[in-house]
This record gives sequence, structure tokens and C-alpha cells, in this order.
Amino acid sequence: MKHRMWFSAAICSLLVLVVTSGCAVQAPQPQPFTADMTVTTAKSGENVTGKIYYSLPKMRWDMTTHGQNMSMITNGSTQTTYMVMHQQHMYMEMHANQAQGNPMMRTMPKIDSTFDPQNPCGKQADITCKKMGTETVNGRVCDKWVTTTKTGHTTTAWVDQKLFFPIKSVSSEGTTMELTNVKEGASPASTFEVPTGYTKMDLGGMMGGRKPPQ
Repeated sequence: MKHRMWFSAAICSLLVLVVTSGCAVQAPQPQPFTADMTVTTAKSGENVTGKIYYSLPKMRWDMTTHGQNMSMITNGSTQTTYMVMHQQHMYMEMHANQAQGNPMMRTMPKIDSTFDPQNPCGKQADITCKKMGTETVNGRVCDKWVTTTKTGHTTTAWVDQKLFFPIKSVSSEGTTMELTNVKEGASPASTFEVPTGYTKMDLGGMMGGRKPPQ
């Protein structure tokens, strides 16, 4: 049951972070920030609440769902993501180069330095972007963008003009993400580290992969 709850929360986080996978910029550099985050899933209507910490090249999302407290920490320099389960004092380590053998890793967030504020889609051939104007969301001035995939999936995102990060996003399926209580400023380096004393889990075993030979 705990594993199922963890996996459900992880998928919710991916729905949000896929939208923001390119939100690191080369110039101008975005401001580090923290904010409260709420994600509402379309099918269940369930709310996942938490707090996001963003400071290039790292990002962390603390989340609470089904009574479980978890964190997802991504290091863009190493393209490594950690899923941390605090009640169990355990964590999973996932790398971008595991994508071929792990379906979950194919949707994990990747932080890079290729974001163009005038073309959020960049060179992604399977996604198109269209700017729909400028709006103020939760006190932040944002550019409104609609992204469309080849399969027709659309996401509307309000990207902060200073932070270069979505303050709000709504998918065509109805899943929403929203940031409130945004505060600019860097977080301590320890924020983006797995707590000392936590046990590393076997990712292959959790995802049904092959176990190494004994």
C-alpha cells in the first residue's frame, strides 16, 4: 500500500514537472525562489500540496499526499533525481541515462540551459508553442503559452517573466498546478541533498526490473 501511495504521488509530480522541464535559462538567469504548490489531478480530483525550491541547477518539491511526506530532488548538472520518503527514511536514485530501460525515467524532469523565453518549446519537434498574451497570476506578471503535442495534448502555462517558471498550468485533461506565496531568494545547499542516514532503495526491484545476479 505504501508503495502504491508513493508511486501515485510520483506520477502527480511528473505531470507538473514535465511542463517545466526546460525552465532553466542561459541568459538572462532566473532568480532562485521558493513557493507553495498545489496540484489537482484530473481523474480523481485529488489535491497534492507541497513546497517547491528552485535554484539552478537544482530543484526540490516537498509533497504531502495520502498521509505520506515525500520529496523529489533533481540535480540538473548530473541529471539525477532522488525520490525521498521521509516516514520510511528511504530514497530512490534515478538517472537520465536509465530512460531506455525504465518507462518512469522517460518522463522525469530534465533541467538544462536551453530555454528561450520567446520559444519555450525550443528544438522539440513533437511540441509546438503559441503565445497567447500576458496576464498577472497570483501577483506575478506572466506570459501565457499554449503547448500542443503531435497527439493533440495541450497544456496552458503562465510563465513568470522573471523566474521563467510556470506560476500556473492547466492540461487538456484538467490537471492543474499552481504556485502561491512565491518568495525570491536562494535556499541553503542542504535543501537539495538527501538527508543523512536515509537508506537507498533498489529501483530495479521497485519497478519490476531484473535484479542483479547473486
